[in-house]
Amino acid sequence: MTDLSAKDALRAEKVRTPKAQRDWQVSRVLLHACREQVMSESIESLSHSGGHALLAQSRSGWRIGVDLEKIRPRRVLALAEWACSHDEVAWLHSQPDDSARLMHFYMLWTLKEAFIKACSLSFPADLRRYGLSVSHGQPPALRAPAGAWRARSYQLEGGWVASVVWLPAPGGLTAEEPEWRAGPVGPLPAIELLGAWTRA
Repeated sequence: MTDLSAKDALRAEKVRTPKAQRDWQVSRVLLHACREQVMSESIESLSHSGGHALLAQSRSGWRIGVDLEKIRPRRVLALAEWACSHDEVAWLHSQPDDSARLMHFYMLWTLKEAFIKACSLSFPADLRRYGLSVSHGQPPALRAPAGAWRARSYQLEGGWVASVVWLPAPGGLTAEEPEWRAGPVGPLPAIELLGAWTRA
């Protein structure tokens, strides 16, 4: 690979499994292409999974985090006990079937990972701290760090879930919504909004 940053050039030498190496290379191709086409001065968050990558960019002074995960069968409730709050675990238990439980788990997981990245938190120690507040009979509310955080979760065609969280700079345009663009290879998949939240 060419045109790597100095930091990524050092990372390129790291020994990885073939799968991890493919994911890393895909993410760097996307990063390079987006830096050429979108914003030269921006805050970035990058995620990769299963040979695909997702990059979120925002204006300087903002905070942003993104996570992309391929949906696959998981021991959802066991993982939730480890990564989720008590009310999030109860919410997963309350889902009508395994398919809904899996989708909601990935929504929670990607939100949590996005906050980890946006706030430079510790993984896995801080997974339980942020995500959703869920009370019986009430729609889920965003459980975020201090500030007017916004969050969106999406289902992407082909069996993927992605979440993005962002905190505008003071005086920033808080009504803005994420704008999706295709990467350098392949068209943009169909995207369905799973959830939208704002922390007051």
